[in-house]
Parts: sequence; structure tokens; C-alpha cells
Amino acid sequence: MLNFILNQHRVQTDERPGLVLLDFIRDVKGLPGTKEACREGECGACTVLVGALRNGVLTYKACASCLLPLGDVDGCHVVTVEGLNDDDRLSLAQQLMVDHSASQCGFCTPGIVLSLTAFGLTSPDYSYADALDALDGNLCRCTGYVAIRNAARTLCDRLAGLDRDPQKRVASLIAAGVLPDYFAGIPQQLAQLPHPAPAPFSPSAVLVAGGTDLFVQKPEALLESDLCFLSKRDDLNYVRLDGRLLRVGGAVTLEEFRRHPEVKKHFPSMEKDLLLHSSTILRNKATLTGNIANASPIGDASILLLALDAKLVLAGPDGARREVPLDKFYRGYKQCDLTCGELIGEILLPLLPPGTRFNFEKVSNRVILDIAAVNTALRLITDPQGRILDLRLAAGGVAPIPLLIGGMERFRGKPVDEATAKAVAQTAADAVKPIDDVRGSAAYKKQLLHQLVLAHFAAAAAPGAAR
Repeated sequence: MLNFILNQHRVQTDERPGLVLLDFIRDVKGLPGTKEACREGECGACTVLVGALRNGVLTYKACASCLLPLGDVDGCHVVTVEGLNDDDRLSLAQQLMVDHSASQCGFCTPGIVLSLTAFGLTSPDYSYADALDALDGNLCRCTGYVAIRNAARTLCDRLAGLDRDPQKRVASLIAAGVLPDYFAGIPQQLAQLPHPAPAPFSPSAVLVAGGTDLFVQKPEALLESDLCFLSKRDDLNYVRLDGRLLRVGGAVTLEEFRRHPEVKKHFPSMEKDLLLHSSTILRNKATLTGNIANASPIGDASILLLALDAKLVLAGPDGARREVPLDKFYRGYKQCDLTCGELIGEILLPLLPPGTRFNFEKVSNRVILDIAAVNTALRLITDPQGRILDLRLAAGGVAPIPLLIGGMERFRGKPVDEATAKAVAQTAADAVKPIDDVRGSAAYKKQLLHQLVLAHFAAAAAPGAAR
């Protein structure tokens, strides 16, 4: 039996855990405000808020309900657009959409309103940049984005003076008209829900981390499958510093990782780089380990972590653990060094030593939420004289696996100059064997990698690039 709160009402259901939340909201509960459109997390029309208690604090995320299995919201507060209204009054985000004529057909509007509400719940400083990031997964095909941005900017202005203490955030937003009054009692209601221990680990179960790819590829099969939700594993949800290593648990989402203070301190470019991975409503559920285990040849997180010399700690159902370098993890197209019942329990990231430059480049049709034609990351360590001590170059879209490109040791001792950049670019282009596909010809991808390596070196030469 699954237990959660949907808007103001407690839900107990024996629906299958693999049923996507969108279908439960619309077909079982008859709430039509959450719209069905792409069913791939691409448009944002199905956006909902999901709130969960963690360490006694209620935190909310905007999520794509079309890719969110019902079992993953067990014990949570789910908010649809219907749940933002008290006594038929519009919330502040809704009213601003009206005031700025930011809605036309209205199909996308509920998702936009939920994303703006999530911005109010999560932004550290209510900046306009944060508001735009919150909307990066919401598409509008008729109004255009200027009016929506104007509504977002006005929301930032209206929230600027609110108390930003996370523990007082909900009360402040209720007073501002962003949230209805009933939100004040949700923590107590969640605490009263049954909190069963996570189900025992079953080697035969399908592991669901974020589900943002699984529920695109095979939602019908997962509807009938035995599912194990890693989001319920508190022991896998952490980011912590351990000497010269950053340890990242297997259930950490991309957005949690991107925003974590230790990540921002030691890997500052990640805050920007991971914006290219996907939209907020997907980053709030997708995990680093899911991106790795997916084994896509163009997985953005895999390419970033390959260049950073990451290692994986693989955990078996019997408690056994083993450590594998990420560059040894991929054995072939969609083939990984995982035995039956194993999962990626932890990612180990060595901190960047002094004199390190790190850069990520990606070419795709859309900046946000698109698969790369080619993506690549460079970690470059230099001595005080500016000569190369170590160089790691990873690339996706140019091989059957996320690829760490070999042959870079020959550049040790070389200066970081134009000649070296051209030589590295040519070495990389010569080393890869891409194929023709819908994202471009093999020749195009080779040339693209060559040019992106030059872009890496241009970024490396910029003032202040070295750590």
C-alpha cells in the first residue's frame, strides 16, 4: 500500500508502484490541470511539486510527472496546479501570469506556474537567473517567452524581501500568497504517514534511481516489474569530503550535486556544466549514477566524470564492495562491469590539484535538454611554469562507449599554447571512430571534436582558468 498526500488530501492506494504519477493524477484522481503531452520529460506540461521530509525539513522539487513512478512518491507531498488555490483565489504565480498576458491556449501554463512556485521554494536569493533556470524545462508554443519572463521577473521582485531561512520559507511564501494556507500543516501530515523500511534488496528487482530514461524507454514493462527505488535509500544520499576525495552517494540527483556547497567549492564549473545535461524538472530526479549505468555513449555526466578520473564503488546484495575506475567500467556498447545484483553505491572524485584547468563542451541542437552530437571534457594540470603535468580528455558521440581518449601522455612537459592545442586536437580526432547517425556524419563528428578541443585550450588560456 502506498501512502502520500495529494494536494490537501491523504492518499492510500494499492496501484502498482510502476504506474507513472501523471496517469494516477489524471485517470485515477480526475485532476486535469496536469497535462499529458510528450511523455518524455521534454515539455514541462506535466510538472508537479514533490515535497519530502529530510532531517526534519520539508523540501520541494519540481518534477516531470510523466516519468515519475508512483512508488517514488510514497511518503511525499504531491502538488498539482489544483493544489495551489485556496477558495478559488489565484496564487501569486498564477496572478502574475494573468497580469503579464503570459498565457494563451493555457496548455503549458499549469507546468509553468508549478515551476515558478518551485523557484520560490528553492532559490537561495530569488535571483532572476534562478527563475529562468527553473523554467528551462517548460515549453510554450503560442504565447512566446517574453511575457513569461516578465511574469518571472516580477515574481523575483515581489519575493526579494522575504525571509530566506529554509525552515521559514513555506511560512513566508504563504504570507506572500505564493502558497495556500494548508501548506503549513503538511510537515505534520507527512510525519503521520506510515514510513516502512526500504524493501530488502532483491537481485531480480529493477533498480530505479531517477527513472528519467527508464520510463521513457519501457514504461509498459516497468508497470508490471518489481521495482527498487534508490531514492528511498538514505544511506546512498550524501555528498561529503573525505581528505582529497569527494564521496557522492549513488542516490544523489544531478541537481543536488550541482547545488551542493562542496561541489561548488571544489568543482565550481559543475554548477554551469550540468545545466547543459537536462532541464530542472529532470535534474531533480536524474542521478549521476543513473547516467553512468545507462552507459549511453554521449552521457554528459559520464564524460565529465571520466575527465575528472572518477572511480566507482560497486556494492553487491551480499554487502561486498569493489572499486572500479570509471574508464574501465564500460566494456562495449551499453555494456558495463556490473554483475547481477550490483549497483553503483558511490562515486569517488579526486579533488583538483593546484594548477588544474577543467572545461566541458557540448554541441547539440538545443542548449537545454538535448542529446549531444559530441560532448567532451578536459582536465589539464600544469606546473608553475605552465607546462603540462597531466592531461585527461574524454569525449562522447565518437565511440560505442563514453571514451577516455588515449595517447595524451605524450604532451607532458609541453606548454599550453596554440601548437600544443592543435596537436592535441589532431591526436584526438585521429583516435576516434564515430559512426554516421541522425546527429551527424562520422566526418562531422571528428571535425567537431577537433574544434571542441581547441575550445578547451582557449578556455584553459583564459585569465583565472587555473585552480
